[in-house]
Amino acid sequence: MLIRPSLEIPAVLRRSLEAFRAGDPITIAEAFEKGARLATQVDPKLARGLGMVGLKGPIEAHGPIEIMKFFALEFNAFDITHLEVIHTMQVDREVAAVCEWGIKMRGTGHELAGRCHNIWTMDQAGRKVIDGRNVCKIITPDWDRGIN
Repeated sequence: MLIRPSLEIPAVLRRSLEAFRAGDPITIAEAFEKGARLATQVDPKLARGLGMVGLKGPIEAHGPIEIMKFFALEFNAFDITHLEVIHTMQVDREVAAVCEWGIKMRGTGHELAGRCHNIWTMDQAGRKVIDGRNVCKIITPDWDRGIN
């Protein structure tokens, strides 16, 4: 995993990203406040591959338990092979990051690359996330086409 020390990112988010790379949904959930919300807009083709048929709009999870379950579902379907935080910036309590990642689907063995744009709102103390919004897409060309 690559998170440059110079990147502007709160320690709790750094730990959460490290936990994502390690496939650890419990540590990810610990970054979120009790009443937190996470909304993730996932590439519809990837969502279908994860068994989320008919998904319209973002996937929402409320509170650390639901957030943990969401990531556990993901980690049940694939392993994270790579995570790189490309860019971050913080203004007041808002933190934005662009991340690129690689996954290996457990069912098929296919390896895919993706990118997420994330915005997190921190609590007043800057120790917990109270709101997270992510837009994620597979960037591997033609990843969903069969070989002739």
